[in-house]
Amino acid sequence: MMREEGLSPAVIRHSCVVNVVAMEIARRCGANLDLVNAASLLHDIGRSRTHGVQHVSESVRIARERNLPEELVKCIGRHIASGFTAEEAKALGLPEGDYMPVTLEDKVVNFADNLVSDRSIKTLDQAAERMRNKGFELTATRMLAMGEEIAILCGEDIDTLLGRSRAREAAAACDKLV
Repeated sequence: MMREEGLSPAVIRHSCVVNVVAMEIARRCGANLDLVNAASLLHDIGRSRTHGVQHVSESVRIARERNLPEELVKCIGRHIASGFTAEEAKALGLPEGDYMPVTLEDKVVNFADNLVSDRSIKTLDQAAERMRNKGFELTATRMLAMGEEIAILCGEDIDTLLGRSRAREAAAACDKLV
């Protein structure tokens, strides 16, 4: 589906790495693995049309056009930054809606996307610092809170979990897919 929509190899590789991270977290915290798998792979499908903030609404539109389950569509639509309230979304020019992660699966996909820069997996502090350097203090604060919540559910610090896991090695395998 990603290739059919014309995603670039770089976006496909990014989505693959997000998937590796999201699935590692999802396994530990009891999330719906099928939903996390699909949403983490398809979260950026709208980047086939635009790379701005509008890629989220494009991703949702494509998912609906393909008649994907609503649960998956919502998860895809809630992956941006660390979420946007309806007011924040309106200010950014996004279609009406609430883009805040609600379900555990929303949070896992959103959080994993924030930890992956291009195709490298960042520590939680590195990801927060990257956001702060871009002027997104509120996003960084929300991401850190989400990270704490997910770590509690996983029973382990996220950096430790990802450092000890096969996530980094599996992420390297994503290069071979594109």
